[in-house]
Amino acid sequence: MEIRDFLDEIARHRGKDYGPLARKTVGAAIFVILLVAALATSIYTVPTDSEGVVKRFGRYSRSTDPGIHLKAPFRIESATVVPVRKIQKEEFGFRTLKAGVDSRYLRVEDIEARRVSNNDLARMISQSGERFSGSSGLLADAAKEILRGEYIMLTGDLNIIDIEWIVQYKIKDARSYLFNVKEPGQTIRDASQAVMRLLIGNGSVDEAITIGRGANESAAREMLQKLLDEYETGIHVEVVKLQSSNPPMKVRPAFNEVNKALQQKQQKINEARKGYNEAVPKTEGEALKLVETAKGYAAERVNKALGDVAKFNKIYEEYKVAPDITRQRLYLETMTKVLPTIPEKWIIEQGGADGGILLKLDLDSQK
Repeated sequence: MEIRDFLDEIARHRGKDYGPLARKTVGAAIFVILLVAALATSIYTVPTDSEGVVKRFGRYSRSTDPGIHLKAPFRIESATVVPVRKIQKEEFGFRTLKAGVDSRYLRVEDIEARRVSNNDLARMISQSGERFSGSSGLLADAAKEILRGEYIMLTGDLNIIDIEWIVQYKIKDARSYLFNVKEPGQTIRDASQAVMRLLIGNGSVDEAITIGRGANESAAREMLQKLLDEYETGIHVEVVKLQSSNPPMKVRPAFNEVNKALQQKQQKINEARKGYNEAVPKTEGEALKLVETAKGYAAERVNKALGDVAKFNKIYEEYKVAPDITRQRLYLETMTKVLPTIPEKWIIEQGGADGGILLKLDLDSQK
């Protein structure tokens, strides 16, 4: 009625009646505007790496796959795009300012060296869920306080260490992710810190820094996943990775010297074991060789003696049958072996008037 009264007022001032035509024109314009608004608020697009969650008056209605979809217009239904196929990351103890070949990170030492701008500090504080209303000169202190609160931990043997780690995760249930947790990112951060502090607090400083890093990563992923499943967050933890685990900066040089000395000690032990492993088997092998050689020589002598005895017995049997022939045979065989070893030989003729030494033609003479 207000539009009609307005048009009637215009017509009275101009002296013309535009009421019916104007009302039709305005009605058509309103209809077109409403139609365009309905179409604009009822069409939505879901990217390929996401899933759409449609809410009707704030309640869950349905989930939609990637593509173009329709929903009820004019805020009757609203659609939220959830990146269910995208791997997301939370960082603890540091922040990545620029990823790539020339990566830039935000750490406490970078803040102290003033290698970070105030904008980066303000962004980091905001992303951490903290509110800061002080002057720009206090930004650095606030950022350092946040980072130190994340990476400083106490081990089971009452040592302080600095732990930096990341958590990579995916959204496996978009409905649970949106409706069961108010702030999923902050929930992941709180749960991850609780799990990591529990693991570090149950172990020693050596386990946290050296031998236990792999076990801590696996245990942290399992415990964090179990905790998030209990909260029904709809989040799947892909990996928990320890970026660094070191003693505090002030004692790090002394700790490195101790590690260096331990490494040198282990190196000397390994070298000694190497010499031992080379010398002992070699000596044992040589001893075994001598033993086997002696055994072979003994077997050879025994077998030869047994052969000589058997040969002697055979000859003795023949000797008893024909002693003269056997004696003559033994003499000839002996002479066959002895005569070639005599360097100079003289032949003496026996018997007769002409007996004596036979003349020898000296073929070796040089004359």
